[in-house]
Amino acid sequence: MTLKNIFPFESYTLESKLSVEEIKRRISENLDPKKTPQFSFVRNESTKPYRGNISNDSFEIIRIINYRNSFLPTISGNINGFLGKTQIRIKMRPSIVIIVFMSLWLGLVGLICLFILIGGLLQAKQITQNGFSFGLLIPFIMFLFGWLLILFGFKSESKKSKEFLSTLLEGQKTYNQ
Repeated sequence: MTLKNIFPFESYTLESKLSVEEIKRRISENLDPKKTPQFSFVRNESTKPYRGNISNDSFEIIRIINYRNSFLPTISGNINGFLGKTQIRIKMRPSIVIIVFMSLWLGLVGLICLFILIGGLLQAKQITQNGFSFGLLIPFIMFLFGWLLILFGFKSESKKSKEFLSTLLEGQKTYNQ
């Protein structure tokens, strides 16, 4: 397992035989430009699979889903012609709100875990005499739960978007950045 597999960020390049204009046309045909409220309880009636915008040779899109997943990737891309082919550089990340919230959660809980570890090392003799308290594992479980929550929520959705974009743009993944 590489380090990139444990973080909710992805960056890769698709290479397509389609022209830059054809790539932009295909993306725009699958975009709903309307900005619907993200925290709405009204079911989204869009027939398009993504919402967002495309301008010049870049785009920013997010998948339209009919269920809740706060870790849905925000997808940004740049389209460039290169040696008779088109390269689409794609970056996926969670929304800024989720990044800030999960950073605070994991940072605070991680700090508590660190204090527990340091305290355990400093008082190892007392712990062996008095016995181990399983209540001390709660922050570690909370940290693991938060990490897995964002990782699996993000990766499951990014996989769907990668497959869709690869098929739509007739692209081959050339390399990770």
